[in-house]
Amino acid sequence: MADLLAISGYTRDQMRGLLDAMPAYADRNTQVRVAKRYTAQDLLVVRACTQLETRYGLQRSTVASFSSAVRAVLSGPRPVSATACLLLTFEPVDVRYVEVTERITEGLLVPLEPIFQAVDEYLLPGLAKLDWGQRELSFVPQVIGSAKPAHNAALATAPDSAKIDDLQRTRRAP
Repeated sequence: MADLLAISGYTRDQMRGLLDAMPAYADRNTQVRVAKRYTAQDLLVVRACTQLETRYGLQRSTVASFSSAVRAVLSGPRPVSATACLLLTFEPVDVRYVEVTERITEGLLVPLEPIFQAVDEYLLPGLAKLDWGQRELSFVPQVIGSAKPAHNAALATAPDSAKIDDLQRTRRAP
């Protein structure tokens, strides 16, 4: 629970209320004194849902109705993009992973970059702004041992040429 509290800024009571409202988390292990485990995906989902509640002013019941779809969208394969957003539509209730460049007619557009950044910074403190692009490697030229003389290649093909000659002779024979 401490991870969820740290990533969301919620109090323990607020977080319990949110998790109880979200179907994916309400049915989890409810044994007393047994710690629940949360994955990096759970951190993303909870962070997104808390942003919907605090920043965008959605009621908890509305956030809970979107939570399963948010979880599904954030768990699937998706293109890496700095302009990725969640598009929430209310009629019908739907969540899509979109690029800002797409034509959007209606819905709530939630940028994912700050959510991903917050989770990355929490999981990898100080390393969240890594540049994953191609880098120049500082290898210096090195001498590599030379191959054996080329006559070995001729020996390797000799049995093959003998087989071809035998095959051609057997075809010519009447």
